[in-house]
Amino acid sequence: MICPYVKQDKNISANCVFPVVFFVGMIGLSSSANAQFIGINVDYGIDYSAAPGSVDGYSVGISHPAPFIPNLGYSSVSFKDKDTVTDSSSSNKLSLETTTTIKTINLFYNVPFPVVTITVGFGYGADNLNTGVETKTTIVENNTDKGTSDSKDSVSEAFFHIGLPFWNTVEFHLGYHLMSFTSIDITSNKKFVSFDGDYTIDKKNYSGGMTTIGVQIAF
Repeated sequence: MICPYVKQDKNISANCVFPVVFFVGMIGLSSSANAQFIGINVDYGIDYSAAPGSVDGYSVGISHPAPFIPNLGYSSVSFKDKDTVTDSSSSNKLSLETTTTIKTINLFYNVPFPVVTITVGFGYGADNLNTGVETKTTIVENNTDKGTSDSKDSVSEAFFHIGLPFWNTVEFHLGYHLMSFTSIDITSNKKFVSFDGDYTIDKKNYSGGMTTIGVQIAF
């Protein structure tokens, strides 16, 4: 070890080695301190493939650095659907406006790649978890409010995010959440409703995918 500007002997060289080793060690500690300890994911839903119009959706999650232990997240998407059905034997008309809300709790893993990051996960929703898929249909026949019909069911979810990190603290990503559940008869659980006409109402298949954009902030 050569120390500049000092006369070299064994004692001085030994005295120089310790500060250099200490300095290198502090750099290593600083690098470790700057590594991600915990991350907060916030995503905004921009589309749902089974929705006829705009959606109100989001996904949030908490990431941690512990290996093999999954991270925890939550997803939600809500949208409206309108139908008008005419009685086949008369001029009676039935209007149905359905609000569908899908909520899941999910587990996910972050998979590092050289340039991008990949997140893969799965989720589930059920009534006993205060999640799942819920529809509420407002029923109007011949301009008369007939009441509502409510339906609840379980839902499963699979999703992935692909992200581009910046400065080891911020990541911008694009995601896709696939929601799967059985088709729903939106008038099967109608309350105190008797129709004047005879209508054919098909079951609704609201399974689909929510596209999201979002950001992760690491601490």
